Parts: sequence; structure tokens; C-alpha cells
Amino acid sequence: MRFFLISLILIFSFQSWTKADDIRDFEIEGMSIGDSALNFFSKKDLISNQKLQWYDTEVFTPIAELKLENSKTYESFQIAVKTNDQKYRIESLAGFVFYKNNINECYNEIDNISESIKNLFEEVSDSGIQTVIHGYDKSGESTITGKTLTDKAGNVVVIDCYDWSDKFEWWDQLRITIATKYYANYKKKFLN
Repeated sequence: MRFFLISLILIFSFQSWTKADDIRDFEIEGMSIGDSALNFFSKKDLISNQKLQWYDTEVFTPIAELKLENSKTYESFQIAVKTNDQKYRIESLAGFVFYKNNINECYNEIDNISESIKNLFEEVSDSGIQTVIHGYDKSGESTITGKTLTDKAGNVVVIDCYDWSDKFEWWDQLRITIATKYYANYKKKFLN
């Protein structure tokens, strides 16, 4: 039942009446890349949630564990902004749904969500489902399974399931991320 309910919520939260050309038009809980994070979160929260120590902060500053009081779908958010951008313009935005003990439920969502998103845009390419080992977990036991949708300009929507090793206290999760081409290319270089 939870699977069906989450599918419906996620699909209807993406609904649009016209097809868009650019993934930058895509919104998660009313937020989109290019928006100022200050319109959604307090400056105090943005500063205090800059917690990802393993992340290179010379170019982008990640801000994690953000909460929106009225969020109907996502339990947490993570954004990235250009370092020293006083307007906190969003370059990357991820919404999280947690799966405490059922990662298979998350895997079932990937195709449903990606098909719903593809229907919103004129033209996007689909990477297909891929699984990689998460670089943060040196044991190689944590994985990311998902797919990337890319628009003509190179902006992306990524639908991922994070299956964390039991060594970590983190819950498995579904992440839906939208990002600019600039951020997506930077992150590829950073993670390789």
C-alpha cells in the first residue's frame, strides 16, 4: 500500500499541463534550480546545515538535512549553491523519501517516476538504470541504483535509490535531484 501511495503522490507532484523544454522548469515542492534558497529556508538554517565535510566546497557549498514544514512528499532536502553566492541560488536540489527497511520498494519507484518526468518534457535522454558503489563507503557495501534524464541543454533529473551499508546509521532513500549542466559536470569530475 505504501508503494502505491508514494507512486501516486510523486507522480501527481510532477504534473504539468504543458510540456517544458528545459529541466530548469521542473519543480520539487515549488523549488527549482535558479531559485534563491532564501525563499524557502532561513539563512540561519542554510548556514547551520552546511555539513558535508567530504565535499569539495571551493566551487559549490552543499547544504543538507533541510526540512520544509508543508512538504507533502519529501522528508528532507539537500541543495548545492555556488560557494560565496549571497543569494543562495540553487544549482542542485534533491528531495528525499526514506526507506527504513525496504530498499526494494524504492527500486520499484525508479521507472514509474522517470516515465512521469519524461512525459513533462519535449525531449530528454534516459541513461537507463545503473548501479554504482557509493564512493563514501570504502568497504564498497553501499550502492546507488538509478537513472539520469538529461535535457537538450545538459541539465539533469536524477532518480536514485541509496542502499546504505549497515555500518552507517543512515536510512536507505529515494532521491530525486534536479541540477544544472554546470553542477552535473562538476559533480562527475569530483566523484571520479
